[in-house]
Amino acid sequence: MMNLSALDGLRSHGLRPVTRTLRLVIILAAAALMSPEAVRAQETAAAGGYGDTLYPYVHEYDQVLVYKIAVDYCPANPMPPLNAAQTLDVIRRIDNLTRGIPKIAYLVGWQYRGHDTGYPALDKVNQRLKRPEDADALDSLRWLMREGPKYHTLVSLHVNFSDCYLDDNALGPYYKERDIIVRNGDGTHRQGYAWCDHMAYRASNFRNWYQDTFKEKQIGPLFAMLPELAAAGTLHPDAWYSIDDPYYGVTDAMDCEAMRQMTVYVRRTYNVDLTTEFDRRRPPNTDFVLYHPMLWHIAWDERTPPDPMKIPSYFLSGVNAKTWSSSAETVQSKFFGEGAPFESEVEKDPVKIPGGLKSFATRALPWYYLNRKLRLSFDGQSARFTDDVATFYPGKYVMKVGADFLQDGNDVCIPVLWRTNKEVIAYSADGYARRSWKLPENWEGIRKADVFRITPDGPVLKQKGLAVAPDRTINLTLGRDEGVSILPVGADPNANPSPAPSGTVAFLGEDYDTKGAWKGKYGTDGWVVVGAGESLPSYARVQYVNGAERVWNPGTRDVQALEKPSGSDRIAAARLAGLHEIIDLEITAGGSREVSFYIVDWDRAGRWTVVDVIDAGTRQRLDSRNLINFGSGRYLKYRVSGRVQFRITNVWTKRCQSSPDAGFSGLFFDPAR
Repeated sequence: MMNLSALDGLRSHGLRPVTRTLRLVIILAAAALMSPEAVRAQETAAAGGYGDTLYPYVHEYDQVLVYKIAVDYCPANPMPPLNAAQTLDVIRRIDNLTRGIPKIAYLVGWQYRGHDTGYPALDKVNQRLKRPEDADALDSLRWLMREGPKYHTLVSLHVNFSDCYLDDNALGPYYKERDIIVRNGDGTHRQGYAWCDHMAYRASNFRNWYQDTFKEKQIGPLFAMLPELAAAGTLHPDAWYSIDDPYYGVTDAMDCEAMRQMTVYVRRTYNVDLTTEFDRRRPPNTDFVLYHPMLWHIAWDERTPPDPMKIPSYFLSGVNAKTWSSSAETVQSKFFGEGAPFESEVEKDPVKIPGGLKSFATRALPWYYLNRKLRLSFDGQSARFTDDVATFYPGKYVMKVGADFLQDGNDVCIPVLWRTNKEVIAYSADGYARRSWKLPENWEGIRKADVFRITPDGPVLKQKGLAVAPDRTINLTLGRDEGVSILPVGADPNANPSPAPSGTVAFLGEDYDTKGAWKGKYGTDGWVVVGAGESLPSYARVQYVNGAERVWNPGTRDVQALEKPSGSDRIAAARLAGLHEIIDLEITAGGSREVSFYIVDWDRAGRWTVVDVIDAGTRQRLDSRNLINFGSGRYLKYRVSGRVQFRITNVWTKRCQSSPDAGFSGLFFDPAR
């Protein structure tokens, strides 16, 4: 892509370009110098329209605790800086407090003189990070990023693409010279905020992208300097604003398109997700769902927050779910949870991390647990999930399974789902004596438990042989701000063996031609035709989680409708869910079988569906399909062994709001070929 030299030449001669035609010509000229294939691939993915997505992401952010560590806020901040060794010790301590949950830690202030310095340049590591034994700060940062995974933590960076400082780096003045700094209508440069001890000017995403400075001056040097960054697979641009540039006729919407281009480029080039701080105050019908997998402040825009009953956590997750203006509770924070940022807790004391255990146990632990469930309904007073889980907010956070509490305000007793062994975490902010809790169903038959106090330095035995009643009830006593891990008696609290895979899947392709005429081609061993019955093979176990049958036409000859198992006519029907459903499938006879799904957008509603295949044992995503334009019907064909789950999700974004639901019309079993 070319630099916009024509436009800049006009500026250098004091001539202001005034026509939209000229601006369009320049944009098209820039694109013309790319290869046609590269242009098509880039622009298709970044268009943000029907079917355009970067999902599945590199990481599953709804199953990862994301937090920040301020290694150096800036010279104006009294907080002592942390070097790489001290930062790794913070990572170790947080890993102990969180019982080894998978984590991503973004480093704040890793560059130049600390937080809010050096931008837009990303090519210099803050000297405060240097360990005495390393040659320079860069060596220390690279060491830290390599060491993090020992503590279940990927270490990445907190950066900024919107701020431009002119006084502490060489790239800022270059951006000013190239008019990447936004100009107001009168030609003056647009200021942002005075951070730390100097003014931040606003950078135009549009001009940064189309002049290639983003690739050549910002991102390229960063990844060349830090190979470990690509291995981390994630990068966090803070305060990433979309912004108009009236001097050059760049609208907010055009700037958002450039942001998508930048996001797609980083993912395609380095296989790195871009998360960001917020999706706030975007133009109408614009968001970054399916592009940015995690928002630090997921509900800051109180006017148009993401709807948790339309956008599942695996499409978009967040850390802080309070509002921008008042830090008030939101639907997201009350009923669907939020993460644990840890930033302020580390700032107070990087050794003791005061308040960190409470933040994790009362916010991140319930959030993680809920993210393992499907969302069934929300009526404004309670949210319902699969497995009889429900959340309420009578002035405090409440979560129950059936009639039993999992969370009662700042008291929790919740299963630890990321560890292989049976484990429950209990916590109390104020403490209590002999409170009764009921342990999960997988504790059936266990009569004694060991209780370990959770500390920043690891688990410490508190009580040996706590009695477990036949109904799985325990009576527990906790002190103020105390958290414990509860395990079957004799279990090692440090052991966490890798879970065994439960199944395998291989995608075999799609069939657009057969349509509803499945007899003689599919279903040799067995079949499910929604609305007309089923005949399952002896080797298959099928369980449906969520969803309900809908019959569009019980008797038709339309070729898109599935043939009825008996008779000559057809049926148009599907098992559908407004957000998502799961088909839990197990091949019990050993070996593999072919399994085919039939989906059809019968009423031509513009459905957009994502089908993920998940290992039921490891929770690893094994396959993902992004499906649009299936009004004529389509088969998805797989080879399956063992137990896997097919998760079918409806896609809704502010950009594409037409898809009403997602599901399937038929399921067919055949011998492996």
